Amino acid sequence: MGKYANHEEFGVNAPINYREDTTSESYLKGMAMIAPPGMRPKAVRGQRFEKKTDFEASTIWHRNFDIAMFGGSDVDTPDSGSKQLSLEEKLNGIKRIPGR
Repeated sequence: MGKYANHEEFGVNAPINYREDTTSESYLKGMAMIAPPGMRPKAVRGQRFEKKTDFEASTIWHRNFDIAMFGGSDVDTPDSGSKQLSLEEKLNGIKRIPGR
């Protein structure tokens, strides 16, 4: 069984975890693991990566995942940001599952 029990639990938790877990440190750590011996990734690339993983990026990621896994999306454009916020506000009734 997956990490989330149902689609609503996924919609509330996954985008928040995506934003919290996509940090410049996690990017640099991952890139360092695949870099050739003696080479390190530039810190500036980690900072650029983190800037591109904000709320808007998590909404797009969630929408694309919904389309791929469920054949449609409850977070659709053009007002996908407001729909994502309404999902995240449901957190009160749904268990928060941290990503890390």
